[in-house]
Amino acid sequence: MRQLLLSIANVCRVLVGALFVVSGLIKINDALGFMYKLEEYFEPGALNLEAWTPWALELGMLASIGEVLLGVALLVGAFPRLTTALTLVLMLFFTWLTWYTDHCDPFGSKTIVENGIEVVIPNQCVLSCGCFGNAIPLTPHESFIKDLVLLILLLPILLSAWTDGYALNERRRSLWMYATALLVTWTFGEAMLEWGFPTLFLACGLAAAEGVRRRWNWEGKEWAMAAGVLAVAVAFQVYTLQHLPVKDYRPYAVGENLNRNMASADELGLEPPVFDKEVRFSNSTTGQDTVVMQSDYMSLKLWDDVVFKSRFPDADWDNAVEIKVSDGYEPLIFDLDITDADGVSHLAEMLSEGYTLWHVSKDLEASEARRQSELNALFEDAESKGWRVGALTPATAEDAQAYAEAHRVSYPFFTTDPTELKIIVRSNPGVVLVKDGEVLDKWAWRDIPKDCSEALK
Repeated sequence: MRQLLLSIANVCRVLVGALFVVSGLIKINDALGFMYKLEEYFEPGALNLEAWTPWALELGMLASIGEVLLGVALLVGAFPRLTTALTLVLMLFFTWLTWYTDHCDPFGSKTIVENGIEVVIPNQCVLSCGCFGNAIPLTPHESFIKDLVLLILLLPILLSAWTDGYALNERRRSLWMYATALLVTWTFGEAMLEWGFPTLFLACGLAAAEGVRRRWNWEGKEWAMAAGVLAVAVAFQVYTLQHLPVKDYRPYAVGENLNRNMASADELGLEPPVFDKEVRFSNSTTGQDTVVMQSDYMSLKLWDDVVFKSRFPDADWDNAVEIKVSDGYEPLIFDLDITDADGVSHLAEMLSEGYTLWHVSKDLEASEARRQSELNALFEDAESKGWRVGALTPATAEDAQAYAEAHRVSYPFFTTDPTELKIIVRSNPGVVLVKDGEVLDKWAWRDIPKDCSEALK
């Protein structure tokens, strides 16, 4: 019986460990994206943890790297009790969070204390948990089910760990567990992520752990192994923060056609999603109420139904809940626009035939004019070659003009939604090269090309 439990636990260790590493890697790859998601959760209308907002990036990095460490620890068998206890705590928190997100009422409200006074504010529901970032945009309900499955898989691991069922792997167990974990990761990466790097990342983590294990002859071997895995995770985290995500799943990724991503289902000849509304009808005298779909209300002409009107005379149309009846194609980009100081849109022009070079800054002041002299030289070269150029910022016309004068910027400034700018490029500032509406390349401020020839390489 004990051997059977150990065998089941080992299989679950492979599945949970590999998934934890992949989940952590995706967040490490796009740490700023995960930070933005945490900031959504910290909003007053969500979890009301605004005091944590300044630490969102650090908390996100801690959670992401922690997932990788726990995943590798499960695979190598390090610290069985500590690892499983921490994994359980993390999974219980994630399960509660996805349950909370799944049950959030977008038309409801909550009471918070602001400056010592109770204030009622509308709920701010987070539409996706960010578990796999933009790579696999799960709905809150799908995320909740995923966490429940992981909790079930964790149970035999817990039982085994707390009954002295497993410790650091011996050689034979390591071989089959690592090989299976790499196969699971490769299959998941190819099928769900279209990315082979997670397999290499897991291999590097396991190699770091095993390399330290074989050469460490002092006490604290498992802590030293953890330090080796930590070095691998932190190195990748530093790289992606210093530059850009290695893999971009956003609709502004290199190779994406922005015109197509903004097109509606009708324009593409595809079926759009179908929405309906749930409307609550009630009777204040009897206390009875009922919910009717708006489409049924219209098709059955219930406004002319004397019996229905007498039973439920009151309708709450203001709080009708919109629901998706059937899935369909929805534009990947909703809010992109590029307007000048007079409010005139230049979006169509910027995405027309030819080259366009954007200086993107979600916050001009926070950008600290990094590499602005290099930006000036690059954009002057682009203008001389007939490229369309411009800076996309959320700044006011006055602030943009003051910035341009202070840093001798000759190219025009346009206004774009700040949320959209965060999605376009994960760097402040960043540069994006577009041709015929398709993103050719993008750079963080540290990697700005010196001229157009280098940009086109």
